[in-house]
Amino acid sequence: MADPRRVLILTRGDLFPTQHGAAVKIVRTAEALAAAGDQVSVVTDDRDRWLTLRDGRWEPRPYGARARALQELPFLRDQARFEGWLRRIGYPVEETFLYRPVLDPAWWARALYVGLRERVDVWQAEFPGYAVPATLGARLLGGRSVLVQHNVEHDRLRQMAGLPKAALLRIRAIEEAIVRMVDDVVVLSEEDRARLGGRGHLVPHGVDLANYRGERVDLRARYGLGPGPVLFFHGTLHYAPNTEAVRFLAERVLPALPPEVSLVCAGMGAPEAFASDRLRFAGPVDDLPAHIAGADLCVCPLFAGGGTRMKLLEYFAAGQAVVATPLGAEGLDVRHEEHLLLAEGEGFVDAVRRALGDAALRKRLGARARAYAASRDWSEVTRAYRAIHAGKGRDFAPRPSIEAHLPPRVPSKPLTLLFLVNRGCNLRCSFCDLWDRPENVPTDRALRLLDDAAAIGTKVAVFTGGEPLLHPDLPQLVARAKARGMSVNVTTNGTLVDRHLDRLVEAGVASLSFSIDGLSETHDALRGQPGAHTRTWTQLVRTIHDGRVDCAVYFTVTNRNVRELVAVYEAVRAAGARFDFWPVNDAPDLYLRSDADRAAWREALATLARADRDVAAKAHYYEEALGYHAGEAGPVRCLGLVDQYGVTYTGDLLPCCVWGGDGLKVGNVFATPLPELWRSPAVQAHRERLWGRGCAAGCYNHSLYELVASTGESHRVGWAPGAGLTPPGS
Repeated sequence: MADPRRVLILTRGDLFPTQHGAAVKIVRTAEALAAAGDQVSVVTDDRDRWLTLRDGRWEPRPYGARARALQELPFLRDQARFEGWLRRIGYPVEETFLYRPVLDPAWWARALYVGLRERVDVWQAEFPGYAVPATLGARLLGGRSVLVQHNVEHDRLRQMAGLPKAALLRIRAIEEAIVRMVDDVVVLSEEDRARLGGRGHLVPHGVDLANYRGERVDLRARYGLGPGPVLFFHGTLHYAPNTEAVRFLAERVLPALPPEVSLVCAGMGAPEAFASDRLRFAGPVDDLPAHIAGADLCVCPLFAGGGTRMKLLEYFAAGQAVVATPLGAEGLDVRHEEHLLLAEGEGFVDAVRRALGDAALRKRLGARARAYAASRDWSEVTRAYRAIHAGKGRDFAPRPSIEAHLPPRVPSKPLTLLFLVNRGCNLRCSFCDLWDRPENVPTDRALRLLDDAAAIGTKVAVFTGGEPLLHPDLPQLVARAKARGMSVNVTTNGTLVDRHLDRLVEAGVASLSFSIDGLSETHDALRGQPGAHTRTWTQLVRTIHDGRVDCAVYFTVTNRNVRELVAVYEAVRAAGARFDFWPVNDAPDLYLRSDADRAAWREALATLARADRDVAAKAHYYEEALGYHAGEAGPVRCLGLVDQYGVTYTGDLLPCCVWGGDGLKVGNVFATPLPELWRSPAVQAHRERLWGRGCAAGCYNHSLYELVASTGESHRVGWAPGAGLTPPGS
């Protein structure tokens, strides 16, 4: 991981809510840089405050009184004068805000104030107008100036605004001078680089893949549409290229398709004149990934503009098939009929008609599009930005998707780190050997690991042990994971929560998972300590009533507690916590092997399935657990090192949380940094072995069900889901 830097982003002020493509790019870049360890600040046209990213949160910070008063000096306060100068140059009235920093000394003063306060190393301008204060700051206070060209502005304005030739020549001259002024330039497409005379490092936009995890909006029900196929398009709809796209869809595409086909367009500034029974405008939506996933086909008929089309990456991340114009796909090295369908004019209608009539084609395109998007997650794109910030810039080079070996699928969960922070426990569970020989992961190493985990796109951190609450610096680790954009869970035996809860909440823990394995007598016997159940249950109830963190209970099913499964479930749900359970692993004396135990298991499952749809959905997984306990399961497959991974207190990288499993270690994150190890040939080979040959380490947990739900294939090599315990043909 590159050394942390202090980055100041200079940009437009309309960032929140992030309802247009530029805002999404700017905010996600800032968040990805912060997750990778950089200190990030943002200066906008807000004269009262700037923004910082602290512990994963955006925080406004006021300018000092003198800096604020400086902006009110008469020659700095007269914004109308600057607007007039910009209009005389030829900039469109509605876009002068993008170029005001070229002339506005108050803008320069804000940038210098924050640069001095934050000791900035990198001055990153989003759009050419902001490069003037960026360059000024770098030259006066030190550091590198970087310009991000969302478009080549003079070419975009030539396409859109119908400006006089003289104005376009002036605008072009100013932009080219600015490009020469900065230390580095980021362009979003080869076409844009050519328009700038070959200057710039090519770094495309990214996409936050973790947001696209399979949730769907029923577009037909929400927008009162008929039962036929639904097309989807989104963007800032008053932006001229998007407005023209809506016109094309409304006037040329929909009328040429069967009447049952409809269209939903999402985004601000809807051109309502085109609304009809078949075309609905959704406005800005908070659940854009679910809207995209709810469509039958996504479309992108753009005829003007430059840069990279973020909407295409968003469609790809959702695994959607797409029909686009060639210009609509500009900036992405995608191929016709491999990632999407490309067409223009009447051919666009034919391509839409073809895609709607061929479900297999849509599935194939969607799977390949999703794999493409996976190589452009913001965590990947950020690598290129950080190299440019360090003066080692080069074009973004996408690395192969780590899940290229898998079939088309919906990811099972956000990328999850299972972190065994210690060995040692205050209980003596009969099915666990992690309570002896206490040892904690060194705090400095754990903090570096969490930084690296964020750099590979980790979104969830689960701290476990031993008993993780025995680690003296656990709140510090929780705070670091939270600051790096992760949701944090602590899995605990629950007996020590009271004394640590306030510090964990302050650090930002999202949830606690309590281990309860039966009613009082059984739990205490399994846990090896009288009174353990009372202490855990009391602290669970207190934590639920406290209300500051989400609570769940994990239940490990054995032959000693299977008859208490339903009773514990009912008690936990009545108390207000979530409940999950699975059969005991790697403890043969506790397996469900007798006829009576197996019957009790099936009876409990039948009861829970009637009360809980999640249990009913996992029926085949729970039934096959009996085969695992009978020794019939054989090698199993999971999504280890794809959707989840484990790291021990000694730094060993594993695919899961089977901490003592033979043959599972695949490197050490304290010897080789996780971002390097994660995409190494050795780890990729291990992923592919897990899928192709399965794993014989001996586990049976929820990750096996997740594989079935994600891929539609069995966790057993060569078997179909739900096929039972006997391989077909045997």
